[in-house]
Amino acid sequence: MTKTQRNTLWLAVSLLAGFAVSCLPAAAPLTQEGLCVLGIFLASLMMWITISIDWPSLITLFLLGLLPHFGFPAVFRGAFGNVTVAFLLFTFVLVYPLSKTNFVRRCAVAFITNRFARRGPWAFVCFLLFSVTFMGLFISPSVLFVAFMPFLEDIYKVLSIQKGSPTGNMLMLGTAFCISLSSGMTAIGHVWPTLAIGYYKAATGVDVNQFQYMAVGIPTGILLVLGLLAVFRWLYRPADLDDLDMKKALELRKTVPKTSRKEVIILAVMALTVLLWVGPSLVRGIHPWLYKSISRYTTAMPPLLGCILFFILRDAGEPILNFREVVSKGILWAAILMTGAATMLGSALTNNEMGIKAWLSAMLGPVAAGLSVQGVILFFFTWCILETNFSSNIVTTTVVSAVALSVLQALPAGTVAVGAVVCLIGFGAGICNMTPAGQSTINTVAISSGWTTARDMFVWGGVFSILAVIAMAFVGYPLAALIIG
Repeated sequence: MTKTQRNTLWLAVSLLAGFAVSCLPAAAPLTQEGLCVLGIFLASLMMWITISIDWPSLITLFLLGLLPHFGFPAVFRGAFGNVTVAFLLFTFVLVYPLSKTNFVRRCAVAFITNRFARRGPWAFVCFLLFSVTFMGLFISPSVLFVAFMPFLEDIYKVLSIQKGSPTGNMLMLGTAFCISLSSGMTAIGHVWPTLAIGYYKAATGVDVNQFQYMAVGIPTGILLVLGLLAVFRWLYRPADLDDLDMKKALELRKTVPKTSRKEVIILAVMALTVLLWVGPSLVRGIHPWLYKSISRYTTAMPPLLGCILFFILRDAGEPILNFREVVSKGILWAAILMTGAATMLGSALTNNEMGIKAWLSAMLGPVAAGLSVQGVILFFFTWCILETNFSSNIVTTTVVSAVALSVLQALPAGTVAVGAVVCLIGFGAGICNMTPAGQSTINTVAISSGWTTARDMFVWGGVFSILAVIAMAFVGYPLAALIIG
């Protein structure tokens, strides 16, 4: 018997033993739920002894979260401090195997070699930018940019695009801008939207689910990509773009291997996770009980389940996910630690007993009161976009969200949709390509690649920032006020 077969057998035996204990009749004062805890304890002990002490612990957390007395929120708070940290941790683990497949290259090739993309150079550019935006909805921006760079180099080579050319510069700028933008369009594996949602819930007790956030972030982001394309076509106007032979793009299909069984499994688990995130909201009006049942598990439960499946499912006798590898290479520990610190800092900044909210309200309240509603919204969105281009995205989200919550909650009820503003601050933190400090990995790699310059990043990143403020204020905010409130 191989190690894989032995581990699978012990996993089944452990879970069956725990289930058997939980089904025994409870003798007072022991409760039936207490027997379930003992069953989980027995199953966990057996898995730790016979399989490993690492990933089987995730099964322990999952089983405890199913118990009504505890639930996933209490389990995540007890194990990780808060749900936000748990969500990011599991999401980083979940998307890591996706980054190890040919999905990025396969997806991009499908976008840019279809018959519509081959109609002309501008059609090609449109499909290229929308392809990276789509992938960025659920892949970390730094990971996606690094993974996409070799493919972008292949595009330059196949289409005979030279360094220093306007088209080469435009493609690098567009790729960097759209990948950064996509990190604010959803909260799937993205820190700043997750933080903004967490701050709003901590301050008001109102939760914003994945579907609500995406219903605002994705349309606003798509509008911005269209705006960027308009800027490139009518302001930037690369003179050499029409020289591209789009028939050559078909050669890129040769660089993509056939879809493997492992990639299919990974995509299926990812699809299940996304379905658990957005599915309940889609049936809220039809099956309220189903919505409430799944929603109470929090946003961290779906990626936890996905991680467990990756550790259990196998391809060619090997688990889809290796615990030691993903812990050392797949988790952005700096982001996790900073998120934990920023979450606590945000709670401290908005704590009534600290007096900071009252102080900020007294100082900025008269300024806000002197502005129109649109003026207040523009003030916070402009501040967010400006700061995120010169400092960390997480710092920007923390500081601007904390001040916005303090000031806006002091205004008469109904004056401003507080949740809409705070969530869009999380969105705006991704518009950060003017300087290397804004998004260090993406911006520095783009500049050092030789395909663009720091000057072009600053100038065109500034134009994109202005577009973002306008889109957030006049499209994103009304939409968010309607959906989030």
